Amino acid sequence: MAARLLFGSMGWQEKDWLGPFYPEGTKTEDMLALYSRSLPTVEVDSTFYGRPRETAVAAWAQAVPDDFRFALKVPREVTHRRHFEGAGEYFGLFIQRVRALGPKLGAILLQCGREFRPSQANRALLFEFMETQLPQGIRVALELRSAEWYDDALFDLARENGFALAATESEFSSIDLAERILHVQGDALDFAYLRFMGKEALERYNEVQLDVSASLDRWTKIIGELRERVSEIYGFVSDDYSGHAPATARDILARCSV
Repeated sequence: MAARLLFGSMGWQEKDWLGPFYPEGTKTEDMLALYSRSLPTVEVDSTFYGRPRETAVAAWAQAVPDDFRFALKVPREVTHRRHFEGAGEYFGLFIQRVRALGPKLGAILLQCGREFRPSQANRALLFEFMETQLPQGIRVALELRSAEWYDDALFDLARENGFALAATESEFSSIDLAERILHVQGDALDFAYLRFMGKEALERYNEVQLDVSASLDRWTKIIGELRERVSEIYGFVSDDYSGHAPATARDILARCSV
C-alpha cells in the first residue's frame, strides 16, 4: 500500500494568506481550524523559540480534525544554544508538554544551525544525545545543515536509533543530497520527513512568484519511489520556496496523487 502523503506549510498564521487562502477578515485564532480543512499537516515553527504553553497545545488539538498531524520543531535551547550538551532535562520537559497532542502529534524536528559543524566534539554531543534521549512512541527527524555530516556513521546512528534524517532542498542542501539521504535510509523507517526551503526571503507571500516546476518534477519521482518503502511521508513548504506555501503544498499533493 502506498504511503499516506502529509504535506503542508511551515506555520499557519500568515497575514499575506488573507484573500488567496483564508477569507478576508479571518481572525488569527480561527486560522488553524480553516487551515486544517485544506491541508493535512503543519510544521509548527513557534516551538523553536520555546516550549509551548499547555493551553496552546490544548487549543491546537481542539482546532483540528482527528486525522490532522502536527510536526513540532524542538526548541533552539536544545539545538542552537546548548548544542545538545546537557539538554536532556529541557528536552524531556518539551516532550512531556507536546505529548498532550496525542495521536495528532505526527513528528518532532531537531533542526540544527549552520554553525553546528561535524567536528569531533559536535559529533560526540549529537551521537550521545540521539542514543540516549529520544522519546518512545514519537517520530523524530533530524536536519543537519552541512553535507559533511552525512557519512556511514550518521546513517548507522539513524538506523540503530530509529530516527529520520530530514531530506531538504535549500541553500544548505541540494536535491541530490536529499535523494541520497532517502536512498541510503531505504526502508529502515516507516516514515520520511521532507522540507522545501527558499534560498532567500521574499517580500510577500500571497501568490506563487518563483517557478519551481523543475524541482517539483524531480521531487515527484523521488516521492513516487519513496511511497513504496514507507507508510507516511511528511513534507513542509516554506513561503520563501515559491512565494505561497499552501499553493505549492497542494501542487505537490496533486502531482503525487495522480
